[in-house]
Amino acid sequence: MPGEAVTAWIAAGSAVAGALAGGVVTGWFTLAAARKQAQGTVDAAARQADAAWAAGQRQADAAWAAGQRQADAAWEAGRLQADAQLDVARQTLTAQHLAAQREVRRAAYAAFLTATHTTDQHRREWQQGLGTSEAAGRRDRYRTARIAVTEALTPVRLEGPDPVVLAAEALERSLEVNAPQDDYQVAHTAFLDAARTALTA
Repeated sequence: MPGEAVTAWIAAGSAVAGALAGGVVTGWFTLAAARKQAQGTVDAAARQADAAWAAGQRQADAAWAAGQRQADAAWEAGRLQADAQLDVARQTLTAQHLAAQREVRRAAYAAFLTATHTTDQHRREWQQGLGTSEAAGRRDRYRTARIAVTEALTPVRLEGPDPVVLAAEALERSLEVNAPQDDYQVAHTAFLDAARTALTA
């Protein structure tokens, strides 16, 4: 009986030891598998995060490039619009300047023509009245008119252009006392032609 009890106790102890040893081995394999699974999960999550970051980076780069193209296009459109508006403004200012210049020239030419016409009339009257009591008065009126021609010639010289100035100076000379009467008509016509050309240029 005592020997059988000892044998039973030994058998029981062996069973317990075997169970414990088997549990340790099984637990070790289970732990290793769990660690491997956890590492795989971490690796997969890392790969997924990397892929998501790369996709986000590509999307951000594409959005930046599209925004840059849009900004460049808007800048170019604005520049073209500004250039067009500047051209219109320049053309408008040029047209206004030319219109104002024509008006000033027209006024100067008209005043000069009026003065020369008046002087030619007074010269004719003086020449017709030579030897009469009215000759002195007519001569004075002619001389006063000649001064007015000289004064009216100054704006013409200032406004130009040169062909008109040359024609105006020739017209003034044609009004001298000893100038032939025909010279006035020729010079008058030449001045009118030059003035019309300048005003319609």
